[in-house]
Amino acid sequence: MQSDELIRELIERVAGDVGLIIYTLRPKREFTDEELSAELGIEINDVRKSLFALYELGLAEYRRKRDDETGWMEYYWKINYDKQNEVLRRELLKTRRKLEEKLEMEEASVYYICVNGCIKVNYEEAMEFNFMCPRCGGFLEYFDTSLIVEKVREEIEKIDEMLSNLQ
Repeated sequence: MQSDELIRELIERVAGDVGLIIYTLRPKREFTDEELSAELGIEINDVRKSLFALYELGLAEYRRKRDDETGWMEYYWKINYDKQNEVLRRELLKTRRKLEEKLEMEEASVYYICVNGCIKVNYEEAMEFNFMCPRCGGFLEYFDTSLIVEKVREEIEKIDEMLSNLQ
């Protein structure tokens, strides 16, 4: 997956469709949320929400200035396209760490699952419940996590490949 596709997917997930629209506009100068709202015909609250989501990612920055006439604070925004790879790298590393934690957890424990799909518990919990589901009374059966472990390893490999392509 190319970095442009990755950044679009990340922005859409975090800042929604409005955030993706703002990012793809590629404005050359600073802008206010009011200007953007009027230009796009999108509710100002939706624009602000998306801009702040982009800010949280590190892809947008703002400066505040008090309007001399109204006394209200105006936000002047700028999109940081030059930080795209840095943001992607940080988010991919964060996802990789979570997957490594999941892999460690899945490999370190033996799990049991309710035959009706109610719960998944580790061996110690299954023993406490006498291998009976506390929700429905069904049996708790051994759950083979080898497929999960394999899939998590594959995802980690994909992330490693994406990270090497960002360099």
